[in-house]
Amino acid sequence: MKKKNSKGEARIRVMVVDDHAGMREALRIIVNSEPDLTVVAEAESGRSAIELLRHTKADVILMDGSMPEMNGIEATRQLTELQPKVKIIGLTLYQEATYLEEMIAAGARGYVSKTGDPTNVAKAIRTVAADETYLDQSVSRRSSPASQDKTVTGELTAVEIAVLKRLANGRTNVEIAADMSLSLSVVQAHRSVAMKKLNLRSRAELMRVAAARQWLDT
Repeated sequence: MKKKNSKGEARIRVMVVDDHAGMREALRIIVNSEPDLTVVAEAESGRSAIELLRHTKADVILMDGSMPEMNGIEATRQLTELQPKVKIIGLTLYQEATYLEEMIAAGARGYVSKTGDPTNVAKAIRTVAADETYLDQSVSRRSSPASQDKTVTGELTAVEIAVLKRLANGRTNVEIAADMSLSLSVVQAHRSVAMKKLNLRSRAELMRVAAARQWLDT
């Protein structure tokens, strides 16, 4: 059962995973200052986070990428297998495109900057808890060397790219149809063809391509 605030409303339970004690404290203060959020556990490594999750109920995990014993990417991969319902948010400091792409591919539902506006952390938690994706707009998504190869989208039509961009940014098929003045069936067809052209089988794989191509938040 979720913890409740003073009004008797359920609060979102958060686990903070970071190897720096000062950062964990800062995140704990930010989270606990919100009436609908509460930190229920803290871990200093990916491995300890996995052990904690076996005994602690958490709805959302704030996950650092660079940690001893097990990095955040591998921890995210294992935690999503252990508890598929738990939503993970990647914490980024250096804003490296490769890290962001790999966190999304590992199962993270988004990322947020450690040095950005503190209100973004709370917003990210609420967003992913609602089963949506959160991509911090303050994070510069510079392409990694591997993403400089443009051939991956070279065969897509302008309409197919427009559909995938909207999909990557959280729009539903119905919303995309309305945005582009197309029928739902046409949108679904463009989506299906575009995904096949890029050999993408899931939304997570699309997010990786979208991050590399700087399609997000457009």
